[in-house]
Amino acid sequence: MLRVPALELVLRPMPPGRVEGTFPFDRPVHVVTAHNPGATHLDDDENAARQARLDADLDARGLTHWRTVAGAEDGAHAEAGALVVGLDDDAARALGVAWGQDAVFRWSREAWTVLACDDAAPVDLGWRVA
Repeated sequence: MLRVPALELVLRPMPPGRVEGTFPFDRPVHVVTAHNPGATHLDDDENAARQARLDADLDARGLTHWRTVAGAEDGAHAEAGALVVGLDDDAARALGVAWGQDAVFRWSREAWTVLACDDAAPVDLGWRVA
């Protein structure tokens, strides 16, 4: 589940090919995070500091972005991130690599897509806006 509090948006993954709700953007957007790079699990303060640096980097690039919280439905796990307008897939992956991430996400009218930061194939899921 992905929450974008400033947009009052909750996005839930669905089975591939299933889309429910209105896509609120003109073009695909991406979700990136600076939390827990690779297999490393950092403490809350360090993750927050990394996310603040990512937000500052996005601001310096002049990219429109909103804070996100992604995690399990039951709240067992959650990570802050950013929903970013204005990146293409290659730029989003490069940003993920720069912050030590294995993957980033693309949200489009057609799919919620996991984009690996290496050469693995994308994985398309559906989505639902709650």
